[in-house]
Amino acid sequence: MVKRIREEPVHDAIYCPVHATLDLLNRRWTLHIVRSLLEGKKRFNEISRENHINPRTLRERLRMLEEEGAVTRTVISTIPPNVEYELTAKGMALNCIFEAVADWGRNWMKPEVKT
Repeated sequence: MVKRIREEPVHDAIYCPVHATLDLLNRRWTLHIVRSLLEGKKRFNEISRENHINPRTLRERLRMLEEEGAVTRTVISTIPPNVEYELTAKGMALNCIFEAVADWGRNWMKPEVKT
């Protein structure tokens, strides 16, 4: 019997989890999509209409989030077929980031005064 040695993930010498997370969330429309899905399952067109995202861009961002493991895609076999998107546990964990940023903003940012 051959013993398998558990391989540890290889990280770049300059890998930074903060940078990696911000890189994911900084892509245009990603924050809007995740915020929409925090409310629950949504169909493609619902997300598109709520956020005014064109279908091509939305499709790209949803695929990226799906590949990252933050979103699940479920095809509903109806005529015409529908697709629902939902946050995974990994995607739901992003909510604490949004809440922390919102708290920081409330404490440290001055509201804009319109003249």
